[in-house]
Amino acid sequence: MAIFCWISLALAGPDGLYYALENRIEKGQIVTVGVSQRIKIGGVGQLPLLLKQAARPALEARWRYDAALKDWVLQDQMGHTFDLAEAKKRYLEALQSGQTEFLLPVRHTLHPRGTPYFYNLGIRELLAEATTSFAGSSYERRYNIQLGASRLDGALIPPGEIFSFARAMGEVSERTGFKKAFVISGEQTVEGVGGGMCQVSTTLFRSAYFAGLPIVQRQPHSYQVRYYQPTGLDAAVFLPSLDLRFKNDTPGHLLIQSSVRGSQITFRIFGTRDRRVTWSNPIVLNRTPALPTRYIATLELPAQRFVQVDWAAEGATVQVHRTIRFSNGRVQKDTLTSTYRPWGAVYLVGEGTQLKSGRVITAATDDAPDNHGYRLPTQNILRPTRSP
Repeated sequence: MAIFCWISLALAGPDGLYYALENRIEKGQIVTVGVSQRIKIGGVGQLPLLLKQAARPALEARWRYDAALKDWVLQDQMGHTFDLAEAKKRYLEALQSGQTEFLLPVRHTLHPRGTPYFYNLGIRELLAEATTSFAGSSYERRYNIQLGASRLDGALIPPGEIFSFARAMGEVSERTGFKKAFVISGEQTVEGVGGGMCQVSTTLFRSAYFAGLPIVQRQPHSYQVRYYQPTGLDAAVFLPSLDLRFKNDTPGHLLIQSSVRGSQITFRIFGTRDRRVTWSNPIVLNRTPALPTRYIATLELPAQRFVQVDWAAEGATVQVHRTIRFSNGRVQKDTLTSTYRPWGAVYLVGEGTQLKSGRVITAATDDAPDNHGYRLPTQNILRPTRSP
């Protein structure tokens, strides 16, 4: 019986206790939070495996929304390992003295880009965010949006520096992982590598604009694009020639954080708030009707098959007024003006297709072998649609 009791006591040895730590920025201040952890230890021989399993790496700080605080919180994870020899010693001492628990010897480590790193750079609160929807996009366009957003995630902008979308994005090509999708090039919507980059640039532009940052270079699209509502707040890019650039004129660094969930892309800019920004709803001026629908014949489609490659949009001049009130009392006002041309829907159709009006669309002539610049998309970018 005595032997049985001794074995039972060994199997139900003292529990090891330690604290798992994390650093957070809440309301602009660093807070270190410790969560008590308990390890059930059946015998000293179990310690090597149990402590190996309980060890964890230090993780980079990341902003997340805290529903309880109703605010954005920067949070890292401090790593920890254990001193095995000292843990064995403490375990045996606790066992011999009849204690039910003991403190494990733990070593905490901080990630180089932990919470204190960002705090010291002045990245302490959310300045602005923007979300756009790309619902209805092709697989290729969705893929490019996700890849483009990931390239900008975590970008740091030092105070006084001008951020370049083209420089931060880097090479956009099939070699670097991008796929072919529709892009606006000059007077047309055509197939090109990196289609969807304008969804990324437009969303990032809005977050910078809402943060009250100076916009150094921004150009609207040739026509109003259905993905970029409300109108007047888009930013076209055609890398590397047409860029989006804005300046960090805040007291500290800025951090760009991106996320893609479902059919929505979001950019958030974090830093030190030294201004309050308001902006008007888009004011639409000088409306002009959309152009007539165009049908372009192609031998790549059978008769009575349609593929839409452009969408109708009315022409307009759109203005958005922004007011920036700095903490030192200075007030700055500016107006963002965008001019859009009227646009007509464009369909590629099979040779000999008859429209509901009775009109028959014939094949492209010899002097327009490229279908007027429009080409049927590859890789099933758009499925054929029904007769419009």
